[in-house]
Amino acid sequence: MSNRQTNIFINQNQLPEQDQSIIGSQLTINIMCLFILTLVVLLLSTGCSAQRKASLEYEPICDTCSDVYQQIETPVLDDCGCDEACDGCGSDPLLVSLPPVTISNFHDQEAWELTVDECVHMALSSSKVMQKLGGVVTSSPAAVTTLYDQAINETSNGSVEAALSAFDTQLTSGLFFNHSERAFNNVFFGGGVPALTTDAATFQTDLQKTTAAGTRFTLRNQIDYNRNNSPVNQFGSAYDWLNLVEVRQPLWRGAGTAVNRIAGPNAVTGVYNGVLISRVRSDISLADFERSVRDLIRDVERSYWELYFAYHDLHTRLEARDAAREVWENRKLQFENGIGRPDDEAQARQQYFTFQAQSETALTGTTIGQPGVLGAERTMRRLLGLAPVDGRLIRPTSDPAIAPVVLDWDQSQEIALDRRVEIRRQQWSVKQRELELFASRKLNQWQLDFVGQYGFRGFGDNLFGSRDRPNGSAFDDLINGDLDDWQLGVELGGAIGNRRGHVAIRNAELNLAREKTILKEQKRQLLHDLNAAFVEVDRAMAAIRTSYNSNVAVQEELIPKRKRVDAGQDEVFFLLDTQQRATSAASNVHRAIANYNLALIEYDFACGRLLQRHGISLEEGPWDRESIENSVRRAPHYVARGPNVCDRDLAPISAGPEVSR
Repeated sequence: MSNRQTNIFINQNQLPEQDQSIIGSQLTINIMCLFILTLVVLLLSTGCSAQRKASLEYEPICDTCSDVYQQIETPVLDDCGCDEACDGCGSDPLLVSLPPVTISNFHDQEAWELTVDECVHMALSSSKVMQKLGGVVTSSPAAVTTLYDQAINETSNGSVEAALSAFDTQLTSGLFFNHSERAFNNVFFGGGVPALTTDAATFQTDLQKTTAAGTRFTLRNQIDYNRNNSPVNQFGSAYDWLNLVEVRQPLWRGAGTAVNRIAGPNAVTGVYNGVLISRVRSDISLADFERSVRDLIRDVERSYWELYFAYHDLHTRLEARDAAREVWENRKLQFENGIGRPDDEAQARQQYFTFQAQSETALTGTTIGQPGVLGAERTMRRLLGLAPVDGRLIRPTSDPAIAPVVLDWDQSQEIALDRRVEIRRQQWSVKQRELELFASRKLNQWQLDFVGQYGFRGFGDNLFGSRDRPNGSAFDDLINGDLDDWQLGVELGGAIGNRRGHVAIRNAELNLAREKTILKEQKRQLLHDLNAAFVEVDRAMAAIRTSYNSNVAVQEELIPKRKRVDAGQDEVFFLLDTQQRATSAASNVHRAIANYNLALIEYDFACGRLLQRHGISLEEGPWDRESIENSVRRAPHYVARGPNVCDRDLAPISAGPEVSR
């Protein structure tokens, strides 16, 4: 039949008419099958569009049917997200606030006196989110830092534990059954029968371990069962048992503990996820967390002294308002008695309401950058993790620094370059690029592996039984060791030209050059910022002296001028003008004192010792009981070694992150 079909394509006209009719019917059937298959494919490919068209023409006939494809919905959460004290969503005290404090109910609030150290402690102990000024947690929640970030980083796929998992022992086991029925045109290929029926099973278990040096050990246990109807078989069914030990040691690419700890075992060129890289990334994450804590402390202190100024500015405006009211009442009394002039009374009244408006602004603030008492207090509450209103108003009680501070420029530079967290973070980035460059050069090699295998087999009619006859037990044959396999050799492989490896080296060199350039520029910018902070401390101190002397001068002008106006020897205009300038001078004194304390904060910030100023240090939290017991149990298995034993085959790359330039 196969020859006849072949002749069709060569020359169909040479066949008899009967054969031609048969062939014609076969062709017709084939054409019909092809047509049906094509039609099915077209229907499947156009099914989506047909359904979409039908859905557009569909008209809902029930009230529960929807006439829209998508709509905005609110998810139902399993956890409301409140703290432990929450009994249900909405009962968290931080999420339930009293009515806002306004001008009308300002005096009903209780004063809550806090020092700057108490505010810092409260911010660190109650804020799980490192708050920033401007409400970033609402507009950009992915950009904020929380107390969970470092723990999340240490449990992610890029953590040290995840990198160490590449060296874990891998267990693979499988059990498969197979049934096969085949017919052969030649009985030689069928094992003596034209149709061979086979029942087979395979059980295989592998244990594979990769060491830090790149050596891969493999233990394999494989049992094959085969039963078929071939008449030439020694047994109707047989078991083949194999135990195999394999050792593969890289000699070029992937050889050595350094490259495996940097890039990981079986690393791909350009992808580095080893233990050392993960450790560096963890240190970078710690630096980011420390920077967020430092920024929070700075914002708390800045808000504290802004609140300090807001209270004193309000007090100054209220005193000026009361003094203006006294002058107004005096002018009004004189006018009613026919002594004064109406324009003097109106001018004094206008001055009073001007100070009243200034007092209201100093209390509530404005939306153009003047926070006032309530605005500054609200900002402080945001940073401390408190509810907007709880019936109390925070009132600063710490005395501001007004004594001159003598700063040493050379010492300031040395401290800043040594302690700034941005510099330390960038140094770790440089160290990471150095490790990646080392790994890229080690991986830019051909794969040359030494491979050694040794296996011993067992063959028998049964798996364990029938030991009294030859090949009756596969297990007994395995124990006797009559069937041994072994193999020794080397395996070489790699890309000719290896363009990817060369590109990876160049990419690592450019990344290293970039990070070093950024580090150098960071140090230069840091000195600029330190210079500005250094100058600002001196300027703020000078501003205190100047504003204080100006306030003393205007007070000495105000007292005699008030006496002359009361005696009718001077115009009230000059008294009102002096009162306005005296109020501004007194407010400038408090502004200068607040600015001086802010300048000291910025100086400590630029030097990198803001956390040390409050005695704040970052430490790992306590371990749970299970971790402590596990470490005690496993401690005897480890031997103390030198500090550089892990990097004994790693050539010096740099002097370390502390002195990198």
